[in-house]
Amino acid sequence: MAESNPTISDKVTTALAGVGLTQYEISLYLTLIKEGPLNARDLSEKSEVPYSRIYNILSMLLDKGYITRDDTQRPSTYTANPPDEALMLARKKVMDDFAQHSKVIVEELNDIYLKNIDAPFNVSLLVYRGKDQVFKKALNLVSGAGQSILVAANNLADLKENGIIDVLKEKRQKGLADIKILVEQDDPRKDILVDLVKIGQVRVRDQIFGTGIAVDGVDAIIVLKASIFALTSYFGLKSDFKGFGSIALQYFNYLFTTATEYKPS
Repeated sequence: MAESNPTISDKVTTALAGVGLTQYEISLYLTLIKEGPLNARDLSEKSEVPYSRIYNILSMLLDKGYITRDDTQRPSTYTANPPDEALMLARKKVMDDFAQHSKVIVEELNDIYLKNIDAPFNVSLLVYRGKDQVFKKALNLVSGAGQSILVAANNLADLKENGIIDVLKEKRQKGLADIKILVEQDDPRKDILVDLVKIGQVRVRDQIFGTGIAVDGVDAIIVLKASIFALTSYFGLKSDFKGFGSIALQYFNYLFTTATEYKPS
């Protein structure tokens, strides 16, 4: 048992509530963090959680991944999992449960919803013009990524010259691991390809149309350029339609999974 019990700030209890724990669950978890392994009765006394509720709440904490139970002891003892490990386990369970429940909801309700929608709905499409403005929006998008970055590009020089690759490097150095990059297989800038392999997964394919960037599965921008009267013009397309990023992600994943992994020679 620890020699002293440091005070845990209100910020921590608020944060634990924010990730979905009830007040009783928080009390039990923090008591185990401070006191070490305890049996149910001792844990009830030290946490001031009613003994009549203790096993039900412990069961929920076990299911969420915050604690473990040692049945080799009599009575059984409970131990707090390390906070980082507990949060990873809890997050995985939430995501798995969300995916499972989402599948049921979409499969049953989508058809019913679509049968009652007999007219298209309007969404706004934002069009940015000019190279500087377009890549400023793209840089802001990449800089704000927290979970994943997906890039499909038919011109690596554009990514390099406009700072996209530098930001990708920074995100990688800060620990963002899910970075996928799809490039035109005939792109002449092989030197840039070598750098990209150090940043994320790189695949190549032919006939990539424009440049697309999808972030965290919820936001995206499409960059197009065209020669108009012998001048190269840039256009950026975004939308505040909530499904735009998701659609872009699905399309990118199709292109990426059917492409060839790039291996430097």
